[in-house]
Parts: sequence; structure tokens; C-alpha cells
Amino acid sequence: MNIWLKKSFSLCMILLLCSVAVMGCAGTDNGASPTVSPKTNAKSGGSSDDKPEEVTLKLLVAWQGLSFLAPSDLVNNPVAQVIKEKTGVTLDVEWITIPEIERLNLLFATGNMPDMVMAPYWGGQDVHTVAIKKAAREGLIMPLNDLINQYGPNMKDAFTVGVASDFSENDLEDASFNGEHYFLPMHTPLSPDDTTQWAYNVFVRKDILEALNVKPSDIRHSEDLYPLLQKIKEGDFKDTAGRPVIPSGAWQNGWNYSSMLNSFSENNFTAFTKIDGEYRHGIFSELTDKRVLFMRKLVSEGLFDPEAFRQNDTVAKEKMATGRVAMVSAHYPHMNTVLSQSLYVDHPEMEYVPVGPIVDANGENTMVESKVLKGQSGVPGLFITSDSKNAEAAMRYLNFINSEEGKLLAYLGIEGEHWTMDANGQPKHTEQFLSNAKNDPSYAVNQGIGSVYTLGVYGLPNRMFTAAGDTADIDELYETAKNIYGLTVVDGYRLSYFNDEYPEFDKIQMLLDSNTQRDIIESAFFAGSDDKALQILNDYREQLVKGGIQEYEAFMNEKAKTRDDIIH
Repeated sequence: MNIWLKKSFSLCMILLLCSVAVMGCAGTDNGASPTVSPKTNAKSGGSSDDKPEEVTLKLLVAWQGLSFLAPSDLVNNPVAQVIKEKTGVTLDVEWITIPEIERLNLLFATGNMPDMVMAPYWGGQDVHTVAIKKAAREGLIMPLNDLINQYGPNMKDAFTVGVASDFSENDLEDASFNGEHYFLPMHTPLSPDDTTQWAYNVFVRKDILEALNVKPSDIRHSEDLYPLLQKIKEGDFKDTAGRPVIPSGAWQNGWNYSSMLNSFSENNFTAFTKIDGEYRHGIFSELTDKRVLFMRKLVSEGLFDPEAFRQNDTVAKEKMATGRVAMVSAHYPHMNTVLSQSLYVDHPEMEYVPVGPIVDANGENTMVESKVLKGQSGVPGLFITSDSKNAEAAMRYLNFINSEEGKLLAYLGIEGEHWTMDANGQPKHTEQFLSNAKNDPSYAVNQGIGSVYTLGVYGLPNRMFTAAGDTADIDELYETAKNIYGLTVVDGYRLSYFNDEYPEFDKIQMLLDSNTQRDIIESAFFAGSDDKALQILNDYREQLVKGGIQEYEAFMNEKAKTRDDIIH
């Protein structure tokens, strides 16, 4: 599968953490690391009885779609007040509405730095990872080793626990870093059992499926979506404002229309596939042709929203808030969290339900996001900028929210008010909290629960989100969505990590740039005919051949023979 399909749209991974906070109950984390006393004023050298120095930390959230994690009052909500009492820290947050890489490039080019930045770090040749590594090597990002040793014992295992071994070796501990760490992973699983199931699916408005007498399980192949979309277009369905629905579309920046194309994907971990027994770049696979022709058909026949490929977060949410897009792909927590605060308030009949499973190209019930490495193979994460004058305060803050007490606070709120501990030592939401959350979908976030304060937390056990026997707190549709594809855990060394050993890789990387590939492939969606669409693909393939991709593929095939745990 191509990187542009696998990674460019795997956004908003952390949105689950907002919705699960109101779903059920939580367990404790492993509690293995001691916690630095929040009463220590490290900067002034005060004793443990001193009140922590009050500091406002500027945090840039370089991730589209996360602005709904912002409480209505970022400073005075209950969770923020406890964090300030414990650490002295108040957050001042900037949210973005432009592509993440654009904001990162602007940040590093201008030098106008906040204290902390949260951003994607998918590893390998992902554009965000490349930009962040370059910034680290150029001294724009603060090294973390000494800071963690002195102020952050709760984060001492962040670079090894819950991350894939090849990702840790090549990205978190890049050889050019000389043993230093610059990027703090977030939301990594403590064990394979704790790997989060995001429930990526294709979702359709339930009322439309019922009107067409289509069962969600009737959709078993990407090709099955085509006649359904035709019926939707012909069915005179409306959104809440009385406008004709758009048969299918996406969220911001085209996320995640690739789920609709699952039957034309092998769901590989890298851009490589096997053709005639040899590793080849996926752009040469006939599956790429099938994906392009299928999407061209949808676009040309008015079955897919042409604006969706480049629309921003605001536009996407405006469309979804009225139920205007009949079919869309994403992960369930994002769908539920955004729509439960908008569309579902007055129109619960328009709830989006998952269809499928849509089998992949091998006939298996897997989707790229449900097929994961043992340990996180790419992460959302956080770094401190070298210009920050508040690094110690940032570490006080991060160390606290990565403690047992801090995680419970960030995800469940105030003990005694929002949750209590039951006889089995399991946290459980109070009845008052559940009542308030039911009556006001924004209640939890505005209390600071499951909101921006979760950004920076690593090592999350699934038991934190277990419902502790209260079935009323279980989201049955989420459970259904998770079970459609399940979770396939694979262990191995990704072929793509040999890229850095190829002498001409910089040249090849320019040709294989994910944004370039995306532009070319999506331009083919708008071609005047199938032949013209395939010509666009074949012209690009010829450029790759002339640029030396066959020599690159030969090199990678030879490197693959040096290990017996290669996955692609």
C-alpha cells in the first residue's frame, strides 16, 4: 500500500481520549515510576514545602481536528486548576486549521517558537518525522535526556515501552541524535493487549440505510459501495437544513477516504508490495490502478464530494454537523465525539453506523489501521523547543500528567466529584457526572476531562477505559465498530528502514515524496476518462524508472535477504 494512503490520512489518533472519558470507568496505570513532588520549585531551588512557580506554557497543537479538545475556559476549569496547584503550570494553546506539515515548516522557518509542540511522528520518511528530525539536528528542539533524568522520572520508559522495536531504533533513537532523545511518544500501549482499537470504518447515516433497506453487513467489498451511493444520489435524501445530501465525502484534508478503497489494498506496513516474488514499490501494483479508477468513477458521477480532498477542518465539520455527507470514513471516537455535540443532539435518527467488514485485496477482514505492529509503529507526540525559557516547568507538567494521579485527573477528573474508587480499587464515574455528561455533550471537556491536558500522556492501559461492570456506560455502537475488523498484531522489521542505507535515497525520496504522489494520484481522479487517468499514473511511473527506482528496488530486495523478520 502506498504511504500516501496509509499515513497521510491517519490523523486524529488521540481523539478517542476525549470520548472514552465519558464512556466508562478507568483503572490505574502501572505506577512503576516515582513522581517528582509538585511542591518543588526547581527553578528557585525551593524546598518541597514551596508552592511551585506559576508559569504559562505556550503549546502548539499541530494537528488538525483537535480543537474540540479545548475547554470553554482553558484556565479556570476544575482539571486545569488542580494542574496549576500541583505544577504551577497554565496552558496557552494554539490550534491549527492548516495541514500539519505546513504549520511545522512555518514554525521551523520563522523561529517563532512556543514552549511545546504536539505533532505527528509516524517514522521513516513521513514528512512530519523528516521535518522534526531535521529541526532536532539543527538545534531547534531541546534534548530531553538530562531533563527527564532530573525532572521527569515518570517518563523514563517512554522511549521503549509500547513502541515497536524498529521505530524506537530508527526514529526515537536515530543514529544522528547520538544517544539523545528529542520527541516524547504519546498514548503508547503498555502491552499488546493495550493496543487501542480505533475502529476505522466506512460509516453511513442509519436513516438512509433503513430507507433503502440495506443492512450494514450487506457491504462486503469496496465495489458494493458504488450501487449504494447511486441509490443515495437518486433517493432525494436531505440534511437537517433541507439540502440534498452529498453521497460520500471525507473529513479534513481528505481524511479518511482510503477506507472506502480497502478492497484495493493489501494493507502493508510500508510502500512496498510483492510482484512476481520481488519487492516492488506499490505505485507499480495493479491495485493502484483499481483504486484510481474506482475513485475517478465516484468523482465523475457526483458520488464523492470533490471539495473533500483539500477542505479544512472547519468546512468538514460544518458539513458533518448537518448530516450532509451520507457516507464518510474515519475512526469511531472522532465520529461520535464531534457529532454527539452537533448533529445527534436534535437528530439522533441520523446517527452514522459502520458498514462491512469490507474485505481487503487478500479477502481478509483487515483495514490498514486495524493491522498493527507489536508496539506503536508511529506516534503522536510532543517536543520542547530550544527557545523555551520554561523547560523545567514543562517537565513538572509532563511528569505530573504522566503519574497515576495525573492520568486519572486528565481522563476522569476530580476524585469524589467526577469519579470515586470502588471496593475493588477500580475508578468509577459518579452518577452526577454521568447525568451531567448525558445532558450536556460538552460537559466533560469543559470540566477539563479528556481534553487538551491528555496531550503528552504516554503508556495508556486499555483497562483505564473499562466500564467496571456498569453496562450503562458501554457504547454498544463503538463495540460493534471495533469488532468489525478486530485487531491484527504483527511483529517484524519493516523493509522501509533500509532506506537510509541506500546511497541515492535522497534522490529517490524526492521522486517518491508523499505529497507529490498524492497530488498525482488525486489529479487522476479528475481525469476526463479512465485512459487519461491511467496515463497520468503511467507518466509518473516512467519518471520513477528514469529516476532510478528499479535500482532502488533491487537494493531493497538484497537487504531483505539479510534478515528473517522482514515485513513490508
